[in-house]
Amino acid sequence: MSDSKAPLPTEVQQPQAIQLPRSPPPQSEQQAPATSSAKPGSSGPLVDVDVVPEDPTPEALELVVSTNDADRKRDSFDETEPLLPPPEFTDYVADSYTDGSGNIVSHDKHLNEDGEALYRFILEHASTRPTLLVKCKGSHTEWRTRQVTRFEDGKNITSTETYSERIVDFDFTLDVSASILSDPQGAPIWVVGDKEAVHRGHRRLEVDAPPRISMDRQDPPPPDLEVGYACPTSPSRTWRRRATEAERKASASWRERRENYGYAPWVLIRGQIRGMEATVDAPSDQIRDNLLHSAHAPAEHGGQWYDDSFVGHPTKTLRGWADEYCASKRYLKEFNFEKVVYGWNMGALRQAIEATIRNNYAYQENVEVSFVTEGNRISIRADNWFSRMLSKKWLVIILWITLIYPLFIWPFWKFSSRGGGPWEVTGSAFALCRWVHLPDSVPGETVEEYTARCGNVASTSRGPMPKKVILKATPSGISQLIGKREGEWFQEWEETIGSLVRQRYSDDLPLAAPLGSDRTIGIGLDGYYPERDRVLRF
Repeated sequence: MSDSKAPLPTEVQQPQAIQLPRSPPPQSEQQAPATSSAKPGSSGPLVDVDVVPEDPTPEALELVVSTNDADRKRDSFDETEPLLPPPEFTDYVADSYTDGSGNIVSHDKHLNEDGEALYRFILEHASTRPTLLVKCKGSHTEWRTRQVTRFEDGKNITSTETYSERIVDFDFTLDVSASILSDPQGAPIWVVGDKEAVHRGHRRLEVDAPPRISMDRQDPPPPDLEVGYACPTSPSRTWRRRATEAERKASASWRERRENYGYAPWVLIRGQIRGMEATVDAPSDQIRDNLLHSAHAPAEHGGQWYDDSFVGHPTKTLRGWADEYCASKRYLKEFNFEKVVYGWNMGALRQAIEATIRNNYAYQENVEVSFVTEGNRISIRADNWFSRMLSKKWLVIILWITLIYPLFIWPFWKFSSRGGGPWEVTGSAFALCRWVHLPDSVPGETVEEYTARCGNVASTSRGPMPKKVILKATPSGISQLIGKREGEWFQEWEETIGSLVRQRYSDDLPLAAPLGSDRTIGIGLDGYYPERDRVLRF
């Protein structure tokens, strides 16, 4: 009897699956067709939730166990447990650099596309104080002789030649930055007036005012502060137009006068046209109210040269100008934010310094005194290789020497619709001295009444108490002068200036304190104040 093996099955039997019932779907849900057969006698539809073969492999068991563990963790979640805090928000850090004059320059792409990012970037650097310097230089010309030998006709001919040589006797710099006040609320943001001729995104000077009546002081305010003066023939656009010759000359004259006498940008000078003064872009009217009657400026024959009783709202805010800049497609566009310093009569101070130098200087012909502000500009320029190339001064010099700049680049910047276009419409202001309203004063109260009621010493949290408390009455109450006046600063430095001239002192490093002053001890140490000033600090 031979052994016979059973034939192998032709079909492999599939393992039976264990199926779990589930609740029927709601009435609105359509019943999906069954994907697996049900056992006889079962009630309700079945679904393959956990399919476990009769002879499961280790991999299948591991998959089922891991799925069940995840379900148990999800079912055991306690809603009362505290959630983890969201990730910490970080501000966008734009790519920028500082040039040799301390100005901030950026070609960042995001700042050229997003007005909000540009607005935040400017606010981040707007309250950083600039550096104010006084440069003094004196020189004279000397005539000298020398022997010159020339070879002519086979002979050496010697002759006497006279020539001039410029001799620099002194060249020094004084740092006035320590006198700039710091505002706890940050430096106020100013926006140019609608009638001031400035660059508003084009190469020409422009104004945002109606023609013909733009020089009238009685112009009504624009109906919409966000739009400006509407054109009667086309209400969808504003009156932005090229400034006339008279408007350009008037703007340049008032700008020079404001810088010379130390007026704040929002102060209306006597004779100036209403609408040429700047406005203040502030989140609340309280900041504008603090600037009312705060100007410290010279007087003419006992009368004021200025009007600081009104600080207006800007027709277009800094945020609006940022959006306009980002919407421009010019290749050489540029947005300039300028920091100005006000509060001193710079013209009178310059004359006093020049007089001190001449009293101690034998040569009267060449005496130069100038005020220089460094780190007073934030420039955002277009993000392209052309604009980045022109930001390098050494490369621009080479382009001028090779005549590429005057023949090709300048005409493109000047005449092309896709060329250059600067925005010079806004900035921040820093005071050297100004009047601050005392909150404990009463409107209509005189200085004598306030002094009798509150004492001889006024209190303020804006800075150190001055040696002499100076008060004045305003329509809002009593104001106190804080900061150092130009006469007080000059009195401290007068002897030092004369001594430096007599010593023929020359140095590029600015002097931060008068010679022989105890203020020179501890200069540069954060938190150190001279002994005589410690009790005056708050």
